Order: sequence, then structure tokens, then C-alpha cells
Amino acid sequence: LFIIIHCIPKDNVKRHNQTAQTIIKNMASILSSIRSIAASNYEPLTKFDVPNTTFGDAFFAQSGIRIEGTYGISSPSLQFWFGCTLVMVMDVIFGLMISSILYYYVLPTNLKQTSISKSNIYVLGFGVIIPCCYLLPYAVIDATGIQNSVVRFTLSAPMVFYAFRCVEAMCGFVPPVVTSSPLDYAIYYATPTELMFDRKNGQRVMATSHDIRRSLIGATKTLITNLILMSLFSSYNYEPFQSMNAREESLSSIRDYLDMKHLGNCFITAMMFQQLVGLFGSVAALVIQITTGYRAVESMRNPVMEATSPSDFWGRRWNVAVHGALKRGVFKPVRKFSSSFVAALMAFIASGLFHEYLVHLTGMYNKEPRVADDNVCNALNTDYKPQLGSNMAFFAWNGVIMVTEKLLGRNRVMQSFGSTLPRFMVVFLTIMTALPLAHWFGNPYIKQGLLCDFQEGYFFVTKIA
Repeated sequence: LFIIIHCIPKDNVKRHNQTAQTIIKNMASILSSIRSIAASNYEPLTKFDVPNTTFGDAFFAQSGIRIEGTYGISSPSLQFWFGCTLVMVMDVIFGLMISSILYYYVLPTNLKQTSISKSNIYVLGFGVIIPCCYLLPYAVIDATGIQNSVVRFTLSAPMVFYAFRCVEAMCGFVPPVVTSSPLDYAIYYATPTELMFDRKNGQRVMATSHDIRRSLIGATKTLITNLILMSLFSSYNYEPFQSMNAREESLSSIRDYLDMKHLGNCFITAMMFQQLVGLFGSVAALVIQITTGYRAVESMRNPVMEATSPSDFWGRRWNVAVHGALKRGVFKPVRKFSSSFVAALMAFIASGLFHEYLVHLTGMYNKEPRVADDNVCNALNTDYKPQLGSNMAFFAWNGVIMVTEKLLGRNRVMQSFGSTLPRFMVVFLTIMTALPLAHWFGNPYIKQGLLCDFQEGYFFVTKIA
């Protein structure tokens, strides 16, 4: 706070003092509401038995999948949705406050207008705003005792966007169209999604009724897919095949990484995260389009089944909103002083670091021991302790793959070889650059119960015994 007061002219601080006090009071009220939420009783609405069957006995016996047993239809927890909604409201309030500071005291400098000095901008951004973005979720968890991993994720994920968008504001890479007014910049900054721009005239694209209807249909399809995947795989903690990783054994050879059971579990992991992130992005885009009239970019474009190259997978299909934040907040600032190869690697390293941050915040910090529950994720190992480092390794590997692709793409032989392959083979080879290592990304989230916590908000079929 002392640094902010030093960086910002005193008369402007006084002018915004009343607004800041109101925001702080609202955030305190939200904190109190979160603390008052009681833990939910996660009981199925109904139960039914599935008898033993001889169909596919050989396959199921070899894979470790058991169909017979007692199943139940879960009931969604209102406490789950209250918690997610309240922390999202808190995130938006914080984002609006930071967007106001950036708009009045950082963006004018990038537009060659008179404001605070460049050195003070970096002190304000790197010394105050970005640390606050990353540390505020820890303070909220300390104040409220939130244990649900998804609520924690909902609290912390927008803060990552805010940090990257702070860097892009300091370095001058904010899309010019969003700087036309404080409201436009606030909408852009405080919402964890990507708005669509017309490259010809630099204007934002307005959402039509067709766009809203398409987003609604997309969100519904993604939700249904999520419910199906949860019903099929939740009773196995999303690792139905008894691979070495599922048994928490170390993979030590290429053969272990290419084992069909391991690849099957990794494919389920990839699909689950594609659908979960896609659902979040679809709902966020739908809300933005309805409330503001601006068209939002589709977050997930079916990368697992349609990507034709690593750059297509990571650059144009997988989590487009994060890609945009990394491009303007990491790639472009680094590219000013280095090559595109170095900038691409730094973007993947930054992605790995913020995913490690999410792992620590969702599954490690002040996390109470889980209690075994037969009604939800009865296959979850409650003694599992996530470790840091694997997400960083996963994204570093994919950064190397991206750079290698760019180098090989200049070779005529490789270009000719790629053009002769059928599309399904190109998609398969693309996915295989990352799929054998998908457990590096998925383990810290899945094995600590992130997907089990996500289940609390939905109706779906789950195996109880």
C-alpha cells in the first residue's frame, strides 16, 4: 500500500479513496459469507444394483474394470455452487479494482501521455499488483478455510489472468480497442476469457443472437459430455485401467510410457480436462455475451481429436483464453529482446510455473486430510500427497516439442512427409507428442481429488460398491 501511495499522485488517491473503501467492505462481506457455508452431506438420491455379466469378461478382467456392483445417482451440492459463485464475485471485484489502477496510471504511459514514471510503473506492477494477485487466494483460504479444490481453483485461476494482463499493460501489448473507456478495459481485464476482435478494423466483434444460441448449445453439449465421463470413470478415480501409474508405481522405460493401459488412462485424463476447461470457457463466454454484448472466443476447439500439429494444439485449440494471456503477457514482451524460439520456450515455462502454483494452492496449502467416502470417489487414495515439479516438466517438454516443430517445419522432406499422411494419422501423431506424459500434468490434480470435488456440483451416476 505504501508503494501504491508513492507511485500514484496524492490527489488521485484521495479521489478514489471512497471507492476503495466500498470495495474493501464488499470483499469483507463476501469473506464472511464464505466462512458461514456449512459442509455438505454428499448422499446419492437413489441406489440400484448391476448384476454380474459374462459379456466382455476377458477384457474387463485384464483391464481391472468391474461392471457389477451398487450404483447411485448423486445429488448436486448447493454449498459447492455458493462457494464457487462467491469466490468468483470476489475475483471480479478485485479485477475491477486493479483494472482501474492500470487504466489510469499505467496505460496512459504506454499511450505516450503524461503519467507516473516508467520505473514506478514496474514497481507498481511487479512489486505490488502481481504479488497481490498471487497472494490474495492464500489469504482468502486462511480466512475462510476453503477445502474444496474446485472452489480453490475458481478463486485462483482468474488471478493468473490478472497477473499476465498486468504485464501486458506495463509492456504496451493491451489490445488498443479495449482502452477506449474505463468500462471497456474493466470488462476485458476482469473476465477470465478472450474477447473476439476484427483484425481488419481493430474493433470488437458484437455477439449476435446466433452466437449466444451457439454458445448455449456448446455449453450444454460440454456439460452432457462431462456428466457421461463422470458416470463412467468416477468410481475408478478416472484411471479405469490398471497401469503402473494407476498403481502409483514409477514409469522407468519407454515401454512403460507406451503401455496401452497407461495411454488409455492418459487419454481419459486429456478428455476430462478438455471438457472441464471447455465447460468453464463456454459458460464464461455465454455470460459475457449476454451481459456485455461482446462476442467471446471459444475456449476449447476439440484439440485432442482434431489438432494437426503441436502448434495447432497449443496455439489455436487448447485453452485459447490462456494462450492469449501468455502471448501478450509473456511471448511478446520476451520477443522484444530475443528470438521467437526463446519467447515460445519462456511462454511454456510460464505456463508450467502458474500450473505449479495452482497445484500448490488447490491441493497442498492448508489442506486437511481427506476422509474416505464410499459415496464419492471410493477409489481415491486419501493418503496421496501431490508433489511440485511434474507440471513444470510437462510444459517444458511441450515447449521443446514446439521449437522442434518449427525447426523441422522448414525442411522440405518433413513438409512432404506430413502432407502425404491421412488426417487421422496426423492427429494421432500430434497427440502422441504429449499423451504418454499426460500423467505428469494430471496426477497432481486427479490423485489429490480435484475431479472428485468437481462432482459435488452435478447429477451423475456413480458406483458406490
